[in-house]
Amino acid sequence: MNARRRMRQWGNRFFQSRRQCPCQRGDCLPMSDLTEGISGTVYCNNDIRTIERGIYVGANIVIFRNEEDEPNIIVSVGDSRYVLDRRIAHKIRVRVD
Repeated sequence: MNARRRMRQWGNRFFQSRRQCPCQRGDCLPMSDLTEGISGTVYCNNDIRTIERGIYVGANIVIFRNEEDEPNIIVSVGDSRYVLDRRIAHKIRVRVD
């Protein structure tokens, strides 16, 4: 039981350190807050599923569709377009060009 508790505590510290973004206030915005047609560069992304799709740090993106009443946004990365859940997009920080 103690070993399991220690591993759980270690895992929590590991993920908390990954969630911290080096952005200063105003440097970058959550992807979910950008309007349609805005392009930018991904500055912080800790979601492994989106990194595997090509939304990695330094990737150029264009917000293709972002409507407030929709639960998803559509993002263009290179020649590909992805539908992202708004909750995931809120965790990805983008520096606007």
